[in-house]
Amino acid sequence: MKEDKLLSESFNDNELQNLARIVDFFESQICLDKNVSKEECYFNFNQDRFSIAFKDYETKKNEFITIPINYKLQTKLYKKIDSTFFKEIWINPVILNNITGKPEKRDWYVLNLFGEYSKFMKKTGEVTNDKFFKNIYENFNLSNHLSPAITIIESHKISINDYKDIKKKLYFSIYFLNLKEQEVKYKYPKK
Repeated sequence: MKEDKLLSESFNDNELQNLARIVDFFESQICLDKNVSKEECYFNFNQDRFSIAFKDYETKKNEFITIPINYKLQTKLYKKIDSTFFKEIWINPVILNNITGKPEKRDWYVLNLFGEYSKFMKKTGEVTNDKFFKNIYENFNLSNHLSPAITIIESHKISINDYKDIKKKLYFSIYFLNLKEQEVKYKYPKK
């Protein structure tokens, strides 16, 4: 990560180590075939997840994209990340209770709109003129969550070679860990 100029300008050495842990963990979960390059792992994983999402959407089978990541190991990863820096990536959302109208802190994590990683996504889009990051950040800034629909649309615009970019690997690592968090912890209110 230090080799990437924008990353090394945006984060200190300790923060880069934390980001590397996130990418390494994600890759350990998705790159099970050692004969496949990391770029192919990301490409294939994205294609598989999104094709499943479309099928599930058409059949209304699932509320979330199923993410084949070991959540217990994911929570161990969280403990390896500096707690102060962790809050620069993820926070517990505060949501109004439908019954009481009072704000309640939830036990799952979402991307921190005002955190350093979010600022980095914005900077990446501006400095590199990368349309992927521009569109992802713009949508995130408007909706305060990483939209699966926008991520799917933008992912289909990038090639397997785009996954050589550590910034995209980092984005997808954080994005899919965030989806796994929602899959495990978030429950839709009963109707």
